[in-house]
Amino acid sequence: MATTSEVLVNATDLGEILQGLAARAQAVTGADYAAISTFDEDGRLTRFIYTGMSEEQARKLGNPPSGKGLLGELARHSAPIRIERLREHPASSGWPAAHPKMDAFLGVPLRAGGRTIGSFYMTKAPGQPPFNRTDEAAAAVLSLQAAVSVAAAMYRERIGRVFVLEERVRIAHDLHDGTIQSLYALGLELDTATSLAIVPEVAEIIRASVQRINDLIADIRGYITMLEAESPLAQPELSRDIAYVIRQLVPPGTDAVVNITAAALQELTARDSEDLLYIAREALSNAIRHGLPTKVAVDLRQSAESTSLTVQDNGVGFDQANVRSGLGTVTMRTRAARLNAELTILGIPGMGTTVRVSLPRRNDD
Repeated sequence: MATTSEVLVNATDLGEILQGLAARAQAVTGADYAAISTFDEDGRLTRFIYTGMSEEQARKLGNPPSGKGLLGELARHSAPIRIERLREHPASSGWPAAHPKMDAFLGVPLRAGGRTIGSFYMTKAPGQPPFNRTDEAAAAVLSLQAAVSVAAAMYRERIGRVFVLEERVRIAHDLHDGTIQSLYALGLELDTATSLAIVPEVAEIIRASVQRINDLIADIRGYITMLEAESPLAQPELSRDIAYVIRQLVPPGTDAVVNITAAALQELTARDSEDLLYIAREALSNAIRHGLPTKVAVDLRQSAESTSLTVQDNGVGFDQANVRSGLGTVTMRTRAARLNAELTILGIPGMGTTVRVSLPRRNDD
């Protein structure tokens, strides 16, 4: 078991730091289950990392906690909360049916900059002795050690996110002012050449080329719109950000179903989440713009071999033999390759489209 200093010094990614701290909290308090969360400036839960639960149990739980009940209560506290019977607390809101039974509870806030930025949660199974003052003191010391490193990691990721957004805007402007203008000028030249062509077949080829240029310009404009779209500045969190993307892209009247399991989120790094979010956004954008669906579904789940994100719609689909790969599709494939993931795009005329990206599990981590 790594010491607290090893957890805080050797890790740089926020997810890695939180995972190590959750395991450390479990060890120093003798808990059966432990977790650590982070909160944004408004007290909303943005990250929830747990330990002590099997993958099979976690897979059955579905969506991760949203920060209600006792988890949300700790966002407003500056002192530990120690409870012998978890269900008897007024803020306890219960658990999903597949949730393991928990009794004794110890919650310790992480404080930095005058506010609660996160919290430790430790619980014990029914029949185990409750947490005592020694456990509370050990967790409080750990929270003091952890708060500075967690706050610094959150700040680094926020700054990095701002830089990425600024870079996206710059790229969008370069595409608009350079690439689109050049393609537009080329299209005009070819359009003029059409009237000068003597051979009808040549004129038809030129007209088809002009149409392809116009299609490419439309693709780039759509890509620019996505680059310039406002995005949350917080650490990428698929369960939150996919809901944000759906509000952006899916029109009223189109049903949207989201299923994201906590086990699948657990292993994703910030880069994984960023790339998967882009792929989900592009797949949803294509579905709405080209598929005319009445229903879309986003699913993130984990198997023994892979973590898979699937976006499906019940729209018009497409003919695999005649599909043209646009800029968005090319970028999806590039991001999937960066993740060392397999990307599958399957369209069935009249039955919709399925986009699935599968990342190999990091079983040796």
